[in-house]
Amino acid sequence: MFNDKRYLEVNREERFFCSLFAHSLLMSQQVRDKFAARLSEKLSISLDPYTLEVYVEAAALRDYWSDLGNPRVYTEETHTKRRNVLKLILELELFKLPVCTLDKYDLFWTSDNGKRGRKLWNPNRWSDKELEQIGLEDTKLKDLKSVKWAFNAKPDILLISRSTVLLIEAKLESGEGKKKGTGYEQYETLKLIAVLWKLLIPKFSGKNFHITTLELKPTEKNITWQDILNLVKDTDVDSFSRDSLRQLQRYYT
Repeated sequence: MFNDKRYLEVNREERFFCSLFAHSLLMSQQVRDKFAARLSEKLSISLDPYTLEVYVEAAALRDYWSDLGNPRVYTEETHTKRRNVLKLILELELFKLPVCTLDKYDLFWTSDNGKRGRKLWNPNRWSDKELEQIGLEDTKLKDLKSVKWAFNAKPDILLISRSTVLLIEAKLESGEGKKKGTGYEQYETLKLIAVLWKLLIPKFSGKNFHITTLELKPTEKNITWQDILNLVKDTDVDSFSRDSLRQLQRYYT
């Protein structure tokens, strides 16, 4: 039989602690002020605590893609919008591919009984295997796997203020996500996400982008869970959130 501790005393889930941090930012002006000051002091990042938007596991590329039009009623207008988005991606300096690349390969299109469908796929549906195979002929196509990874990714915390976008990747008991043999590296994918958001999302195009990690051990370029503990201490954050976040102290003893 397990012990009789409260669940908050044994919970080790990164997403749980990220949600508590996000909740604390939203409910407490004290926490927002202290966090903005800490970012400025530690990372020289300017975050306006009075215009702060807080998102958890933000899949902005997929969300804005979905907003291009109803895929169930796939109109010519929706198709044109999708094609224009993919054109901007293909023409990036990273790839330098013409938009006609989309017409050349079936992997960019839905399938209908084994035949090419009429809808352009969301990049998160592109086949790694097909990109690898075609990439033997054209290495630039192989590099498009990074676009698929960017569309699949969900940064743990997204903060937006007047002129700033901050992407935070949280790590508690795990390290950077990497997949051997594929070239996937989580932090490189975050950098591409920032590029694509600025390119494709008008509301983000004029903002200053920053990327950092939230980890146990301090570095010159990150924030720590100890910082979060200090932020919520002696504030108006609710007792459950404070008690739950306090459990992070176990990693420092």
